[in-house]
Amino acid sequence: MTTEHDKKSDEFIPINQILNSKPQLGPIPGEQVIPWLIITIGSYIICQLVLSLDWWATGLVGIWGSATWWILTGNESWRFLTKFYRTPKWTRGHLPYTSTFMQVQNLLSSPQTKRKKPRKHRTRR
Repeated sequence: MTTEHDKKSDEFIPINQILNSKPQLGPIPGEQVIPWLIITIGSYIICQLVLSLDWWATGLVGIWGSATWWILTGNESWRFLTKFYRTPKWTRGHLPYTSTFMQVQNLLSSPQTKRKKPRKHRTRR
């Protein structure tokens, strides 16, 4: 015997596919637009104004910089960047367990040593 509730739970629930998507400008991810503009303006300033190179060199430097930025910070940047993580150095420590209460009790019960006065240095006469 099926109830009304069982029929509703078996139905397909449509989900809007756009909810989890990231903004894009065609094939270009939206988070890459501002860094690419900065890289392009920087390559223009360096290649055209400082080094007086032609437009081909300026374009190649801009494309190279943008592609490098996309590789380093794209969707699967972990594939490239994880090569530079240092492997952890694991060590083992073997210390006997001492209770904090016992340490405090030992400090309070130990006789306090008197501070010695500094010795005066004798000078030769």
